[in-house]
Amino acid sequence: MSDGGQRVDGVAVGLGAREDIDEILALYEAVQQAVAGTDNDPLWKVGVHPCRAQLEAAAAGEALFVLRKGGRIAGAMVADESITPGYEAVPWNVQAAPGEFVTVHLFAVHPDFRGQGLARPFLEAVEQTARERGYKAVRLDTLVTNLGAQRTYERLGYANMGRHHLTYGTYIDTDEPRFVLFEKAL
Repeated sequence: MSDGGQRVDGVAVGLGAREDIDEILALYEAVQQAVAGTDNDPLWKVGVHPCRAQLEAAAAGEALFVLRKGGRIAGAMVADESITPGYEAVPWNVQAAPGEFVTVHLFAVHPDFRGQGLARPFLEAVEQTARERGYKAVRLDTLVTNLGAQRTYERLGYANMGRHHLTYGTYIDTDEPRFVLFEKAL
């Protein structure tokens, strides 16, 4: 993806830069506040996860993506090769070794821009970039309670790989699986 990004239907998707991080952190804070306690709550602790260092590393690795509309950052995500423990146990449809697939993390659309159909052009632009970079698949996860995200991913052609146990940082998913994983072949 060039620095100018891809433009579709009045939105632009491109790589995020260090100078975008304050606005991106504010976006994540607005999302967390808007969905706290709902089925869509990602349980983020902004400043811990996501945090500035995490976003700076993603920007430096050309893995921080932003969606802009009306001069504002309307969405953000990280798409890189990192996986959390548990991904390796999933019976994926696409046979891909580490380094052959990209994983989406921290996918969010600002509450001011929800319901405008922005998930499709945002994910499609990231998928196109992944194809151009030679990846075989895009993978991601969401909490089992986040039915809205699950419907969105399925509507956009992602295969639901079922519920699985994952470990995020100090959080270890030991009881019932709390994550639903998705994959899209490229």
